[in-house]
Amino acid sequence: MDTKKKTLIALRVVLALVVWFVVYKGINYLVQPWLTERLGELVSKLICSTVVPYGIALPVAYLTMLGMKTGLSNAPLMKPGFKNMATILIIQSGLSVWAMLPMSILVKVLGIKTPAVTPEEILAQPLFYCFLLLVFAPVMEEFMFRKIFLDRLMVLGNKPAILLSAILFAVPHLISQGPAQVFYTFVLGLSFAFVTVRTRKLWPAIVLHSFSNMYCGILVAVWPMDIPRFMLAYAAIYILAVPVTAVVLAVLNRKKLML
Repeated sequence: MDTKKKTLIALRVVLALVVWFVVYKGINYLVQPWLTERLGELVSKLICSTVVPYGIALPVAYLTMLGMKTGLSNAPLMKPGFKNMATILIIQSGLSVWAMLPMSILVKVLGIKTPAVTPEEILAQPLFYCFLLLVFAPVMEEFMFRKIFLDRLMVLGNKPAILLSAILFAVPHLISQGPAQVFYTFVLGLSFAFVTVRTRKLWPAIVLHSFSNMYCGILVAVWPMDIPRFMLAYAAIYILAVPVTAVVLAVLNRKKLML
C-alpha cells in the first residue's frame, strides 16, 4: 500500500474521532442544563456520559467509516493468562505515571486548572463513578478505540496502527482531563492496543483498562492524602516502587513484548 492510501486511511479514522467528539460535546452542551433541571444532576450526568457519547455520537462517527477495510494482526500470538496480564498491568501502570509526572508538576506549579474529575466528586457519588470508571468506560472505550478504530488502522501494519490508535485515545483527554492526562493515556493506549493486537481479543484490554481506572482513579480518590504517612506511602508506591518495577519487567520481558 502506498503512502497516499495509508495517509487517507489514517485521516478518515481521525475524522471519525473528530465527528464523535464534536457530536458528543455539542449535544451535551445543548441538553445537559435542560436534563439537569428536569431530571436532576445524577441522571443528567449518567445520560450525558453514556447514552450521548456511545448511543448517539458513536453511530454518527461510524457512518464516516462505512466501506473501510479492516486488517488482521500478524504479530506473534500471546495468551492472555494471569502472568502476562499482570506483567502488562504493572508495566503500563508504572510507565504511565512517570510519563505524566513532569506535566502534572508543571500544571500544579503554574496553578493551571484542569477539568479532570476530582477525588471529592468521586467520593460524593461513588456508585456512579465506580460504574462509569470500572465497567462502562472500559467496555465502551475499548470497543470504540481498540475495535472500531484499531481494526481499520490495522491495514497500516501493527506498529503504525498501535501508535496512531494510542494518539487518538490520548488527544480527547486533553480537553476532558487536562494536559498531564495526554501523556498518561498515551502510554495506556499503547498498552491496550498492544495487548489487543497480540491476543487477537478485546477483553484483555477491557480488563487492563478497568484496573487502570481503579489504580489511578478510585484508589487515589479514597487514599487519605491529609495524613503524612499515607502521603509518603502514596509517593513510595505510585512514584517509585511501581514505576521502577515496571522498567525492570519491561527489560526482562523485552523479547516477549516485541511485535
